[in-house]
Amino acid sequence: MRSPPASSNTPVTSDAVVFNYQRPTRARLIALGTGGRLWLVEAFDPLHKVWVWQDESNNMEQAVEGARRLSLFPS
Repeated sequence: MRSPPASSNTPVTSDAVVFNYQRPTRARLIALGTGGRLWLVEAFDPLHKVWVWQDESNNMEQAVEGARRLSLFPS
């Protein structure tokens, strides 16, 4: 079954980098409906089984490094 096409205002994830040292974290690039792009840094909450926003950046290197560092510290 195919999902319906995303509307033009729906953010779309195109790239993600995942780290899993002490805890799972990721940096992912989302394309905003306005034409902008934003890197989100998120950590996985195993209790609730959701990704939780930690930081955001327009810079890929900064977001990936933030996710890597966040993954090094136990939750």
